[in-house]
Amino acid sequence: MILAAIPAYNEEVAIGTVVLRTKRHVDQVFVVDDGSYDKTAMIAELAGASVFRFKENQGKGIALRYAFLHAKEIGADIVVCLDGDGQHNPDEIPRLLTPILSGNADMVIGSRFLNIQSDIPRYRRAGQTILTSLTNSITTTKVTDSQSGFRAFSKKAIETISLDEKGIGIESYMQRSADDSGLKIAEVPITCRYDLEHASKMGSVHHGFSVVNTLLKIVEERRPLFFFGSIGLGLVIVGVTMGIWVVEVFSRTREFAIGTSLIGIMLIILGILSMYTGVMLHAIAQIVHRIGK
Repeated sequence: MILAAIPAYNEEVAIGTVVLRTKRHVDQVFVVDDGSYDKTAMIAELAGASVFRFKENQGKGIALRYAFLHAKEIGADIVVCLDGDGQHNPDEIPRLLTPILSGNADMVIGSRFLNIQSDIPRYRRAGQTILTSLTNSITTTKVTDSQSGFRAFSKKAIETISLDEKGIGIESYMQRSADDSGLKIAEVPITCRYDLEHASKMGSVHHGFSVVNTLLKIVEERRPLFFFGSIGLGLVIVGVTMGIWVVEVFSRTREFAIGTSLIGIMLIILGILSMYTGVMLHAIAQIVHRIGK
């Protein structure tokens, strides 16, 4: 059984068409209305989708988590995720299904940057390139479009992938989770429309910061030594620099900058504590990893 999962928030303009076109390629369309205050849920139901409604906006990650729970309950063999705003072309769903049906992949990403087939705005391309590079830097699997919401998942992926991220950074979190679980990831080229964006959508800058925040959380979890060590080293360097400045000023003027020196000492102490925290968390992570084996 193939289930299409569509998280939607105020998509009354496009959701009906998306559902109708998606139904031609899957066995069931499941729309998660993420607290919309328009007629998204009603139109989706009229178009033939099964609909679950959140009373308040929970975030894309929560919506997809619920969709995956539904997939497990009905015993879906494949889940296809796509956005409800009409940017993705449902007629390209078979492209995403092929690698899974052939056993070559557990998660298939519809990439906008693989054999580029759409007129992608320059600011979009630049931003997505940065986010993809950052996501690739914390996983062993490298992709061309880490932020694409057009994806397909095998039954193995449905059962094993973790969806602990609440917000828009869920795509990066999926890549991390698939990588940790040893799932096979593939990409296929897709098209994407950018003339359908509207004011209710999260702004690109906000989107970018949300994803970066997710990536920082992943780095904190996966590489605590690097994360806390880098912060600690930076604090120590700033503290030492301030100390050198205090000494230099004292040698020239015989005046001791007490406030600056205290701040410098505090930064050095905090830096050392941060590095110690990184070492301890790294050791704990290694122990947990060995136990898990």
